[in-house]
Amino acid sequence: MKKLIQLWFDSSIEGAAILKPVRSRRDKTTMFQYLLGNRRFAQLLAPPENLSETITESLLSFIDYNILTPQLQGVLQTGMPWQGHCYQKTHKRWVSLTIIRLSKRLVLNLRQATFPEDDTQKNSLLESNQLLQTVFNSSPVGLALLRPVYQDGHITDFHYLISNPRNALITGFSQEEMLTNSVLKLFPDLAANGMFTKLVEVATTGEAQYFQLQADLKTVLSWGDFSLLRVGNDVLLTVQDITRQKQTEEDLRQTNLTLEQRVANRTADVRQLSAIQQAIITHAGLGIIATDKQGIIKLVNPALETLTGYSADELVDKGTPSMLRQPTVNKQQIDQLRPFIDDPSLPDDEVVMAYVTKHKFLRRENLIQTKTGQLMTVLSTISLLYDEQDTVQGFINVVTDISALKTIEETLLKAQQRNKLALKAGKLGLWEWDLLTDKITLDDPFYAYYNLPKNCFEYLDEAIPLVHQDDLPYVSQAIQAIKQGQDTLNLNLRIYLPFTRTTHFLQIDGLLYQSPCGTVREMIGVVVDKTSERQAEYALKVSERRYRLLVDNLKEAVFQTDAAGLWIYLNPAWEEITGFSIQESIGTLFLNYVLPADRARNQQLFEPLITREKTYCRHEIRYIHKTGGYRWILVFAQITTDEAGEITGTTGTLTDITEQRQAEAALRESEQRFREIAENVDEIFWSRNLKAPWELYLNPTFEALTGLTVKDFEKDPEVMLRHIVAEDIPAAEQSFQSLEPMTVLKFRIIDSTGSIRWMNTRLFTILDEEGTPVRRVGVATDITSVIEKEQLLEESLEKERALNALKSQFIATASHQFRTPLTAILSSVDLIQYYTGLNSNSSGSSLVKKQADRIYHQIMSLEELIADTLMLSKLDEGKVQVDLKAADLVALANEIITFSFGNREDGRLVDLTVTGQPVSVQVDKKLMGHVLSNLLSNAFKFSSTNPRVQLHFTTQSVTIAVHDEGIGIPSKDLPYLFGKFFRASNAHQINGTGLGLAICQEYVRLQKGVIDVDSQEGAGTTFTISLALGQRNT
Repeated sequence: MKKLIQLWFDSSIEGAAILKPVRSRRDKTTMFQYLLGNRRFAQLLAPPENLSETITESLLSFIDYNILTPQLQGVLQTGMPWQGHCYQKTHKRWVSLTIIRLSKRLVLNLRQATFPEDDTQKNSLLESNQLLQTVFNSSPVGLALLRPVYQDGHITDFHYLISNPRNALITGFSQEEMLTNSVLKLFPDLAANGMFTKLVEVATTGEAQYFQLQADLKTVLSWGDFSLLRVGNDVLLTVQDITRQKQTEEDLRQTNLTLEQRVANRTADVRQLSAIQQAIITHAGLGIIATDKQGIIKLVNPALETLTGYSADELVDKGTPSMLRQPTVNKQQIDQLRPFIDDPSLPDDEVVMAYVTKHKFLRRENLIQTKTGQLMTVLSTISLLYDEQDTVQGFINVVTDISALKTIEETLLKAQQRNKLALKAGKLGLWEWDLLTDKITLDDPFYAYYNLPKNCFEYLDEAIPLVHQDDLPYVSQAIQAIKQGQDTLNLNLRIYLPFTRTTHFLQIDGLLYQSPCGTVREMIGVVVDKTSERQAEYALKVSERRYRLLVDNLKEAVFQTDAAGLWIYLNPAWEEITGFSIQESIGTLFLNYVLPADRARNQQLFEPLITREKTYCRHEIRYIHKTGGYRWILVFAQITTDEAGEITGTTGTLTDITEQRQAEAALRESEQRFREIAENVDEIFWSRNLKAPWELYLNPTFEALTGLTVKDFEKDPEVMLRHIVAEDIPAAEQSFQSLEPMTVLKFRIIDSTGSIRWMNTRLFTILDEEGTPVRRVGVATDITSVIEKEQLLEESLEKERALNALKSQFIATASHQFRTPLTAILSSVDLIQYYTGLNSNSSGSSLVKKQADRIYHQIMSLEELIADTLMLSKLDEGKVQVDLKAADLVALANEIITFSFGNREDGRLVDLTVTGQPVSVQVDKKLMGHVLSNLLSNAFKFSSTNPRVQLHFTTQSVTIAVHDEGIGIPSKDLPYLFGKFFRASNAHQINGTGLGLAICQEYVRLQKGVIDVDSQEGAGTTFTISLALGQRNT
């Protein structure tokens, strides 16, 4: 068997492969490993050299790996098969791919796909579908297609996909109820009686099951003959009502049981009363045969003689009971007993005795052959024959003539079969109409077919309400015609069944029946259900309308010509494409609409089709347009023939491809422009096809700089790496192999002259419409001169850093040297102010005090300049330490305002406002305090009103605004306001160093903030500090 399966697998016309799921421990994903594939799979796939590795994009290269992998995983998890069609560009063909789960493996089924190419095949398919639908709807067997419902990978229920009327009749549920409810919801007892388990087994294993089962349904069905077949992923259920057959068998069984009990009682009586035994043997109506232990006939009763036609002398001691049985049937029945005895090799006659000896009893139907050769069906009951000491003396066989019962059973079966055939043919049975009493009689199949109570209406006036109201006048007219003497009835009408809320079409035919005395009393006829035919006719009309609507809305012109080439059909797209109306075109020669310059070529292209050298023709030609000019048309045409095979014309489609041709021309022009640009720029340019690496383009600049040509790369794909400086090869190789959308890198190459050149390279990945990488493009610029300039600039910056270090050292030294004499001068000024204060009434003392104050202010200004200069020097050197911590800005602002500006001589104060929900902010309190103090000092210095400070909190940021209504800043000075030693043109009369705002800007920047200024000369100035919150707030 394994060899046969392997032979089938290897020679199958469909490609098949088996995949094994592999679980990755690293990223917990499922990959699939190729295990086995047949020869056809390899031919269709043209696989890579090594198929034993994990499935990658290379195995099914024509399918997007990102699409294939979820499908594989979905089938593995749910068990639901997947099927799709894929296009192999390399072979220019479509293939059909099916994925199914087999145990813990996945099976790929690959075959070349074919599609219907003409309307004949489509019409044939439509007729087949209609025929199948008619058979399905009129089948006497209940049919249903069930789809499994999965939950956590297990089947938990089924739901109906389709169900025929017979199935609804058997189950007692309408088709609508079955299609809208699950199986277990409608039949909860299926889980208990084993039916659901069988459905699951068929759905999961695919092995068909046939069985009989007693079901508890809403209808009269008690016993059903079931078959379960898997169709795709679904289960086809068929059920036949065998209740009547089972009832007959039950009647026979009860009869047999009664007979068996009677035989057993009689046998006991025989053992106890020999006289009574002999009387029973002599006068019993059942045939009795007694044999010894060897099976030889020792006794027969008169009933058996009457039954078989043989006398006792002809049977006793002449053989075994098998001599009375039909040989062929007897041989078959004996062979059926052999598996149930200890020694199956025994001769035929001994097999029966061995079975009865072991099992004490054998009851079965036999076919005996009488002396006249007549075959008779009997029920044979064989048991052991005991003496008074319960010792086995032989065997006794009681034979019952059941030929009459079998005849009844066969009659019932034939009647049942006739009913089934009548239902299958659409006939619901006979009807009778008593014209005198209007009593009507219908066969049982009529009531069963429509699931109606038997004899639910007995008179004509009870049946009339079922007639559709639109057909009532017609029916009444026909009834009156019959009563007035018309001898035939032929009615087609509709009835509405309120029980099922359905409408049915009936055909009723009848003939008047005359009695032997010549009086007309009744009409007899047959009723046929035409619902399926009418529904099929309606469906066909709907299909025709749908097809017409589809054709009328196609963008392609659909045409049909006669044998002379005259248009006989055109759809509306013709007017859209050519501008000619259908009315003016029908009946004219199709060639009149082809551009005159193309007519001869068009005839040449059509000639092989007319001579039947080709089954179809496809070509591009120009058709004239009614408004002038022409349109490019893609023509697809086939010939049409009659039943005799003679050509009746052509049919096909006309597709306007003018825009496509224009796009192709534009693309060619674009490619030409691209080539002209690529071949005349100074940058290196190359392009490589990822699916066909040998397809490589290098512009002339590439060849000129490197000395390499396309042929060099064909010989050695890695030749470029030998022209890259060794230290840069790893980074360059990684970038070349990467498929990132864009990669930028710098590396050094050795040009054709042996010089080292710096290249700035940009690599791009081009994707197709499906998002799959198809091409890698590179552009490289020679930046050697730029690198050299950068190196010179770096050297200059290094020198500048050295000069800044000397400057910082000088500033620190000079500041120290300045502060020493300034401290001495400041001490002297303090003494002068002290002593002049003792004699404040002297005019000389006032003059000295005034000069001492001026010296003091100048010293303080110089001290401020030195401090700001030192701070800028630290900022330039990066020596200012920043300690960002969560701080309460509102408290910090209040602290600075209170201690630094709360007790001014002029009595001015700072107005503080807070908006929003305050939060802690990551700042350096020392640096932020310096910034606020500087800004407020300037506000007081350059204005005469109270400065305002506003803190505004949002979820994203916090702003600190310091506003004054002072002299403002000229607009021309605003761009330079934060420059070192810069002062506004209108502030020279006010003391200042010009360094404060530059220091504030650096302090804010160190705290990751921004400071801005908004000012209007003569109106005031606002400085705004913005700090982003983000993760910095707490």
